[in-house]
Amino acid sequence: MIVGNKIIIASLAFTLLLGACQKNLTDLNTDTKNPTNAPSYSLFTNGQKYMTDWLTTADVNYNIGNLVAQYWTETTYTDESNYNLGNRDIPKNFWTRLYVDGLNNYEQAKKLIPTDVTDADQMRSELDITDIMEVYTYYYLVTTFGNLPYTQANDIDKYPFPAYDDAKTVYSDLLTRLDSSIAGLSAVGSGSSFGAADIMYSGDVPSWLKFANSLKLKMAMLLADTDPTTAKTKVSEAVAAGVFTSNADNGVFRYTGVTPNANPIWVAVIQSNRNDFVIANTLLNSMVTLSDPRRTAYYTNEYSNADIGGSVGDNNTWNNYSNIYWGNVKGTIVDPGAPADLLDYSEVSFLLAEAVERGFISGTASDYYNAGVTASIEYWGGSTSDANTYLAQTKVAYATAPGGIGVGSIGSTGVSTTGVQWKQAIGIQKYISLYLRGMDAWVEIRRLQYPAMAIPTSAKTPFPWRYTYPSDEQTANGGSYKAAVTALGGNGDQVTTKLFWMQ
Repeated sequence: MIVGNKIIIASLAFTLLLGACQKNLTDLNTDTKNPTNAPSYSLFTNGQKYMTDWLTTADVNYNIGNLVAQYWTETTYTDESNYNLGNRDIPKNFWTRLYVDGLNNYEQAKKLIPTDVTDADQMRSELDITDIMEVYTYYYLVTTFGNLPYTQANDIDKYPFPAYDDAKTVYSDLLTRLDSSIAGLSAVGSGSSFGAADIMYSGDVPSWLKFANSLKLKMAMLLADTDPTTAKTKVSEAVAAGVFTSNADNGVFRYTGVTPNANPIWVAVIQSNRNDFVIANTLLNSMVTLSDPRRTAYYTNEYSNADIGGSVGDNNTWNNYSNIYWGNVKGTIVDPGAPADLLDYSEVSFLLAEAVERGFISGTASDYYNAGVTASIEYWGGSTSDANTYLAQTKVAYATAPGGIGVGSIGSTGVSTTGVQWKQAIGIQKYISLYLRGMDAWVEIRRLQYPAMAIPTSAKTPFPWRYTYPSDEQTANGGSYKAAVTALGGNGDQVTTKLFWMQ
């Protein structure tokens, strides 16, 4: 709650600053390095920072991705590990934070950029980069909820009761917007934009172009099972234009390590003095079986004295299991200065391996698979030699990776995970590589259906295919909410309702 209050205060401060500047907009038409340009730059930074916070945090009031994906499980309070989304109104908090702290800041920045910047190329770059960040944010909303406010979103004066747009239509428009931004950045070519206000790439246009094409690849592959024609076209375009080719390209948000700009996992765990999480056996057992060299980077056995994963949904005694931190946090996942990974070369490589298997692009799937594994191991501090040793194992090598590690069913839905072998091989390694990116891992679990998820001890629902809508939408936006639920069809506003991209 402390974090939330700081964000509200920051948002109010920016609102007041915005209001003050709007009185004299002509004064902003000056050198972009002049302090009078702070509003648009600050709003962009604010959106980038808080969007990353809510996609990264371990605060169960806002983001339970690492629990739903069964990277972690809980100790004393087990509601979230048992898929109880309503106890803390997690859908509402996740929805509100991305709309308000992410999308609203980006929208306000886009309104001010034309008055802050006089150089046409720089203006175009900043508008395109901001729109890429909006597309990125909407990706998580639409893959989490389905139908949602889009064309009428974040304009309370004009649309106090925003209608919900069809999720598939929204997704198509997001891809169109991404294409437009890619075209804009390509036209500008080299150069910079936001400078230091851009925490990810310091405004470097070529880096943003690679990020945008990699995001396009990712978004296109989401459609691979339900709209393979569109998926193949967009994947081919993205690859031809240029996606990530090494870890040097990764989209990483770098925290300073000093509050309020510290990594949100440190804030939620160390600063808050919480012993709420241990490593779930879903992740740990796979890593132990495969002798994974990333184990020492992902968790510690300082208190358990052995690799012991917690049972999902149980009250797991913290010091009896492998957990996520120890006394000296420097250099660990709970270091206050630890970066947040938003999109990386490892993920891109696994997507390319899958694209080859589906016949979307040419190439060798095993080469891309090996690159994905290697990139992840190196990102987490391992060496190329470590990766080669790991990949040499029969259980890991692409040609021989077994059908045994993840076989079963997702939750209690009865969905078989005995599918195509490449889905299992890629799915399991991609799952391991997406550690701490719980919302991304959840997408891949639903899409590839690997690895199998354990059935929690006291599961409130089957494995969730989506979040239900925020509770206050039923009262504050009742008409639009009812229409959205009807449009969902089937089970309506339930976690068991599949979204448009699911088989």
